[in-house]
Amino acid sequence: MTVARKFHPTNRLAKLIKTKGGMLVRDAIIAAEEGVEGLREASLVVLDETLAEIELRFGASASNRQAERFEDLYRLTMRLIDVSTFVSDAGVDQAAVSLAGVADHCAEVGAWRWNAIDVHLDALRLLRSVGAELPAADRQAMIDGLYRVSHR
Repeated sequence: MTVARKFHPTNRLAKLIKTKGGMLVRDAIIAAEEGVEGLREASLVVLDETLAEIELRFGASASNRQAERFEDLYRLTMRLIDVSTFVSDAGVDQAAVSLAGVADHCAEVGAWRWNAIDVHLDALRLLRSVGAELPAADRQAMIDGLYRVSHR
């Protein structure tokens, strides 16, 4: 007959929790916020460069926009979403999500919806420049309008 043997492996996390030292939660939060704040300037540069590239390649005045790939607009829009954290009070992130929906729909049906793309680019430009100063109700009305356009 065999005897059941019980093993009690050491729980490293439990041991670390009981160990004195480390950092207080409030200090960790402050350090994390400072670390994120260090990314602000670089993120805003990427945001502006990406908006400029989208405008250059997919804007109303782009000479060869019909030849562009749906996936490229979607990829650039995802980059906007990635770096728009620092301007979330302007609504840029929400407008970019809506534009991503338009790009995705265009890829699904295999046809461009230039009017929808143009209105999104106009809104993104406006939100980037003065979105944070707009009354919240006006900004939300603009975002709601973009969502209606993107879901047609």
